Amino acid sequence: MGDAKALTDSVISLFRNVPAVRPGVCRICFAGPNDRPNGEPYEVCSSCDRTTKHVRRHVEPVVSISLAVEKGDDNQLFRMVARKEAIPRGGRPMRPDNLMAATLSRFYEAHKACLTGLAGGPFTMVTTIPSTRLDRPAQAFHIMPRVVGMVDALKHLYKPLLLADETHARVLTRRRSHPNAFRTMGVPEGGQALSGERVLLVDDLFVSGAHVQSAASALLEAGAEEVVALVILRLIVPAPWHANRTNIWQEAGARPFSFARCCLCDPTTAGDQGIH
Repeated sequence: MGDAKALTDSVISLFRNVPAVRPGVCRICFAGPNDRPNGEPYEVCSSCDRTTKHVRRHVEPVVSISLAVEKGDDNQLFRMVARKEAIPRGGRPMRPDNLMAATLSRFYEAHKACLTGLAGGPFTMVTTIPSTRLDRPAQAFHIMPRVVGMVDALKHLYKPLLLADETHARVLTRRRSHPNAFRTMGVPEGGQALSGERVLLVDDLFVSGAHVQSAASALLEAGAEEVVALVILRLIVPAPWHANRTNIWQEAGARPFSFARCCLCDPTTAGDQGIH
């Protein structure tokens, strides 16, 4: 990877800080949970509640580098990362894979200790979530292996470990997880080939958590000691009727983005236990 700092600094205004866990922030994905009948927020949002219940083992938290919205004037980062659109910057288009690799490289350099702290030690493997669009040949090859291959600190650990299951992966489009949506390559059912491995699972976009939790479950079932999930963007949908999400997005826009902090190493306030 070239100068990740210079590249990301050129579009730093597009990034939005992911909040630390506190009341009104989901402890798994850092988006906004619903409120209880008494007005107090649940600790886990409804998406994470659903996607973690349908797998045998799940990961938490899922670390996101930036928040993003799909619609509106602030959606350029989403268009680059999710839709893979080249955005004109400085008179010429910026390739999405270059920006994604620079973002991943800079964040990992700044927060390697945060991530390895979750893993309980240095990572022994890095992998990505394969495409589940098996019926669309043009979209069957995911960009993330190429992105990880551009990050010097990660590329030597990269191994393509997962394959989408043609039958069970279809449920993910309905934003539901499935314990058999992915298979670990070369591992027979019930096998523990990843025993003792600490795996960094990298993806481009977190929407509901169905893909991340299904993939992490497959790795854990194959014997991985720890799986830490890292995604570039966490999609958030602020709405007038959802105060917690709206507050998170407004706060993210009001505070300048910095690669020096993350959702794990920013001051936090513990919330009440619960889900929704």
